[in-house]
Amino acid sequence: MFIIDIIAFLIILGLVVLVHELGHFFAAKSSGVKVEEFGIGFPPKIWKKKIGETEYSIGAIPLGGFNKIYGMDEDENKSDDPRSYDSKGSLAKLWICSAGIIMNILFAVIIFYGLIISSGFQTSQTLMYSDYKFPFGIQHNYPMIAQVAANSPAAIAGLKSYDVVTSVNGTTLDGSDSFSRVINGNKGKEVVLSLENGREIMVTPRSNPPQNEGALGVSLRDTAYINYASWSDKAFVGFEHAYNIIDYSFNVMGQLIYYSFKDKSVDTLAYSMTGPVGIYAITKLTISRGLYEIMNFIAILSIALGISNLLPIPAMDGAKLIYTLLEAVNKKVFSKKLQIQIESYGAVFLILLGVAIIFKDFFQFKDIIFK
Repeated sequence: MFIIDIIAFLIILGLVVLVHELGHFFAAKSSGVKVEEFGIGFPPKIWKKKIGETEYSIGAIPLGGFNKIYGMDEDENKSDDPRSYDSKGSLAKLWICSAGIIMNILFAVIIFYGLIISSGFQTSQTLMYSDYKFPFGIQHNYPMIAQVAANSPAAIAGLKSYDVVTSVNGTTLDGSDSFSRVINGNKGKEVVLSLENGREIMVTPRSNPPQNEGALGVSLRDTAYINYASWSDKAFVGFEHAYNIIDYSFNVMGQLIYYSFKDKSVDTLAYSMTGPVGIYAITKLTISRGLYEIMNFIAILSIALGISNLLPIPAMDGAKLIYTLLEAVNKKVFSKKLQIQIESYGAVFLILLGVAIIFKDFFQFKDIIFK
């Protein structure tokens, strides 16, 4: 099973990275800029072949990819060469820098069309904050079982993680708060839980539960069920759902930053950041839940890669977009030399951040990784 998990992880991550790098590749080619090398994975190289003016390669470390675009990240200014990145105007540079992000989003849009149409124009998304409302579609929240305490009434009754409860004693629920109210109002009485998968479970909430366990012994998260019902929603469902996920991602990011400042601690923000090890752990959980969830995860990961590249961190696409805009305002002040200096510091920062996230992910997801 470990080998299958690793292979699935490498395929999923490699696919999303390939889509991103293809965006930069085609944008550069369409702008008349030479692409010297297109690589998936990092050195040492295990395969390479030159076709035309571009060398294609596969690296032994399958955790990323790259394009070597002529004149883009080089110290020497090559603005006199019409095939160089430096020789192009601001619009072409913006197109080349943003194309990876655009491609990731379009890739997700295509997957969402297939998934949501096949499921009758309905889908679901687990929420980090229960009060969030998606911009498109008709939304209804239900409580999802996140964890079940050992030997609790829920465990004995057969409730499991990821079970979604739609009603209690025939009363339709509206999120985890309504579920908690109904359960607390029926302590010591047997209740019937109707699950989204059609099962019914009879369970008796405890009147005096152990500390931090609650009457049933479960922790909850809200899952939003979204119905794209109108003709316009159905026609643009891929784009609308991609927008929903992007809006939700920025909302969560904003909330995490807000609480980090409020609590004067980066713990919450750091805990939410995930690198290759965390993606492997999520992949391991996802592949056990079927093809639909795997494809949904690929689409969401593709959007996440695109959004993360929008961050104005040196050596990422967001910073390059800012360089291009500043260069258009004053090329002398914001010179190529200054950009390269900033990029070099940014590369060191990203390496250190990546190492820190890997160690954090090992401790955070160790129970999943080594299970």
